[in-house]
Amino acid sequence: MISGALIMDAFLGNFQEAIFTMNPETTQMEMLFCSTTVGIPFLLVPMVLTGELFKAWSSCSQHPYIYCVLVFEAMATFIGQVSVLSLIAIFGAATTAMITTARKAVTLLLSYIIFTKPLTECHGSGLLLISMGIILRMLPDTKPSPRVQGLNANAKKPKPLLQK
Repeated sequence: MISGALIMDAFLGNFQEAIFTMNPETTQMEMLFCSTTVGIPFLLVPMVLTGELFKAWSSCSQHPYIYCVLVFEAMATFIGQVSVLSLIAIFGAATTAMITTARKAVTLLLSYIIFTKPLTECHGSGLLLISMGIILRMLPDTKPSPRVQGLNANAKKPKPLLQK
């Protein structure tokens, strides 16, 4: 499931970038609405079939404070998604993926610092790999300069554009 989610996430970012490129008039709000509308059946149908929707509904009615938490989380999610869509529209999917990966890495690092979890060698090496990938992506692309070929006796001389 995780691999499938990662693949679909990568596909979605590139797909959204293509839509923004092909149709520059598309706003982030339109993109967010369409993405959410298409995703609702994929979530709603399994929730109804397994009965999870009704369990969640009854749990919320027993604990009314959950509604405030859900509204706050919905607003935070909305702001986050509009921000990510703005990044995709301005900088492209690859740069946005790097920014979100860097954000996740910083969040994990702060989590280990604040909650004093043990930081193992695997965590350190993963953080190092993420940092190296981001730094390498930020470096400018260097293209080799075209070779200047020396004059060769067998080489054909270019024809002049204007002849006398």
